[in-house]
Parts: sequence; C-alpha cells; structure tokens
Amino acid sequence: MINNTQEFGGVAKFSNCTNADKSLTSNISDVVLNANSSRSYAAFVNNSSIDITIILGDKANAAVGKGIVLKPRGGSYEINSNNLYIGKVSAIATNNCKLSFVECIE
Repeated sequence: MINNTQEFGGVAKFSNCTNADKSLTSNISDVVLNANSSRSYAAFVNNSSIDITIILGDKANAAVGKGIVLKPRGGSYEINSNNLYIGKVSAIATNNCKLSFVECIE
C-alpha cells in the first residue's frame, strides 16, 4: 500500500527513479515496465474514471479483470521489498485512459 510504513526492515533506498504515465488504448494490452533486475520499487496509480488491470507478466497474458484491478480515481499497487517483482508489468483497460507509475532502481 502506498504511504504505509513497513513494520520490519530498514528504510528503502533508491538512487534513481523514473516517473511517467502510460496511455492505454481500449481493450489493447501494453507493457508498462520491462523486466528490470535492478528494480527495487515501483508504484502504479489509476487516476482515470475506469478500472485498469495490471498484469505481472507479458502483455500477451493480459485480460480485463484477470490480474490486479486498480479501481478508478486513485486505486494503486506497489512493488516493494516485501513483494519485489522484477519481471515485465503490463496493463489493459476497457476504455482509453492513462496509468501513472514510478519505478526506482538501486
């Protein structure tokens, strides 16, 4: 969860973060982040008015509602040291929209 502190472990440290957004086209899956073995943090926020589905994997495996569903107007998902995933992250939505994200590396 974004902005939640961790009960265990130290403070996460990053040397470089990329902040961006990804335009999604109606019912067409797309890669949001490529696999990155240096990833130590990523966050995704849905500021649109429709659900966006995040897939931990390639866009070929994407289907609406078959993954991590980010609800409209602030739904979010975070990759951190507790659930570190360094593979591709893809997304799909039923209408055109934008997905905001940040990815940080060591």
